[in-house]
Amino acid sequence: MIRILIIISFLFFNGCSTFKKDVVECPKLISPKEAAEIVVNSKSNLPVYLGIRGVEKLCFKDDNDIQMELSVNIRAIRNDTTDEDYVPVNISVVSIDSNEKEFDRDEFNYSQFLLKGSKIVDRATTFDLNVPVGGQVLLGIK
Repeated sequence: MIRILIIISFLFFNGCSTFKKDVVECPKLISPKEAAEIVVNSKSNLPVYLGIRGVEKLCFKDDNDIQMELSVNIRAIRNDTTDEDYVPVNISVVSIDSNEKEFDRDEFNYSQFLLKGSKIVDRATTFDLNVPVGGQVLLGIK
């Protein structure tokens, strides 16, 4: 009997609205052109264009800050598709306060696989970042 009460209590509290996050408007997100589009050399030393091709963001109130969940789509374009190849990708997301001081940072480095015959390859990467109220977010690839 006690097990049943514990299970019912757990299910009740699990569905309670007090556990839901409050969705808020996301802070301004900036990606300067020189940080949004670059040309890098692949593992085979061939040029590959990398560019930010889509950003989805969702923000929640988190005490005195804003918690941002960010999905960034990076597109790789190459001319020579005769072989499989890899291209290095480094993505940085930085939140700054109203005085332009760094508040939080999330970075991800990976090697994007380029399949033989594929001219364009997209990959989405997710980030979690805390942003101060009144702050903004900087996004770039290198």
